[in-house]
Amino acid sequence: MIANGVAEGRSVLNFSEWTTYSPAQQQMLLAASCQTATDGTMPGSAWTLLHPEARLSTQDIETICTAARQVR
Repeated sequence: MIANGVAEGRSVLNFSEWTTYSPAQQQMLLAASCQTATDGTMPGSAWTLLHPEARLSTQDIETICTAARQVR
């Protein structure tokens, strides 16, 4: 279950390959990350059901969204 979640996440966004993304892709991916964090769907709901401590804090969400606003 964990391996599938990691593989799925990396197929969408892999920070190990961040420098290979164009600036436009980076901005789009960070904006999408901000949106999913704000919506409460990041990390995945199945994971947070099993590990409630993994839920993002308000500060975590703000950090993600601040980074999204800074990439231009």
